[in-house]
Amino acid sequence: MKKILLGLVVSMTILFLYLYQLPIMTTGEAIIKAEEHLKNPPEEWKKSDTYLELKEIPPDNIRASLNQKRGFWNELTNRKQWEVTIKFNGKEPTVIMDAYTGKFI
Repeated sequence: MKKILLGLVVSMTILFLYLYQLPIMTTGEAIIKAEEHLKNPPEEWKKSDTYLELKEIPPDNIRASLNQKRGFWNELTNRKQWEVTIKFNGKEPTVIMDAYTGKFI
C-alpha cells in the first residue's frame, strides 16, 4: 500500500512540474496567432470589420504582453496568457489567448 501511495505522489509531482514548465509561444508566434484570430473573428466580432494585414502595420503599432492568468489553479500552475494589441485604422483590438496553445480566450 505504501508503494502505491508513494508512486501516486511521485506521479502527481511529475505531472504538476510538467504543467508548471510547459513551453510558451514566442512573441512572434503570438502576433501571428493574433492576426489569424483577427482575420477569422469569433461570432461576437462578426459585425465589426477587423480584417488586416500585418505587413502594412508598423511594428510600433503592435504591442504584445505576457501576463499571468487569473484564478487559483492558474496561479498555482503558473499559467500565462498573451495579450496582443494592434493599432490600425483608428482601432485598437486586443486579442487575449492562451500562451501555450494560442487558443482565443
